[in-house]
Amino acid sequence: MKPFEPNRANQLFCTPAHNTAWNNRATTRGRVLTPLSIVARITRNGTRGTSEARKAGREASNHHNTLIQRYRDEYRAAGRMEWPEYMRRRFAAGFDPLT
Repeated sequence: MKPFEPNRANQLFCTPAHNTAWNNRATTRGRVLTPLSIVARITRNGTRGTSEARKAGREASNHHNTLIQRYRDEYRAAGRMEWPEYMRRRFAAGFDPLT
């Protein structure tokens, strides 16, 4: 999180190695979080669906929230850019996830 002068308008990281490390962490963590997030959302955190679906939704929501907090704490302890700042920069660079 030290200041650096970007070489390109959409450059988010100071070195390619930092960019690769961020993307590798995001990919690994996303593989775990995505199914949990989808199930939690579909079941409205365990309040919709069959009894089994509600149970799965509650468990998915709890695991999702626990992991998000754990990842956030790890990023802060390591002095890394946090996700809200990352997304702010991506949106400022023209990122549109819906296209």
